[in-house]
Amino acid sequence: KATAKAKATAKGAVVRTGEKQAADPAETHIQRHLEQQRARRKYRSKRLQYQFLFKAGAFLVMLFVVLVTKQVQAWYDAYKARQNGTLTDGGDAPGKMPWEKKEGELDASRGALGLLGGADLRCVGRQGSG
Repeated sequence: KATAKAKATAKGAVVRTGEKQAADPAETHIQRHLEQQRARRKYRSKRLQYQFLFKAGAFLVMLFVVLVTKQVQAWYDAYKARQNGTLTDGGDAPGKMPWEKKEGELDASRGALGLLGGADLRCVGRQGSG
């Protein structure tokens, strides 16, 4: 019985169609080695890709945790200051949360438009005298 890939000849010999016939065993050995080499490269590249994705994902998760923790700390400090009725850092009124500030309000330690620090404002008047 001949398979789909094999075809019977008049002499009864089976000739395979659709397959490359190697001239000698050295070529088959080389072909097998090259296939293994390609498979190894493909495996390495996939492994590196997944490793990079894992590390990037871990970094993003940690960044998210740090940012949420900082926001919770800021909220908790303002909450405690409001409960105590005292100022924690000498800034805003104790009843105001950090995210409740309006855009036009200036912080006492900031300069014009909130861009310069308090130390920079003290030095502005001294520039001409010296």
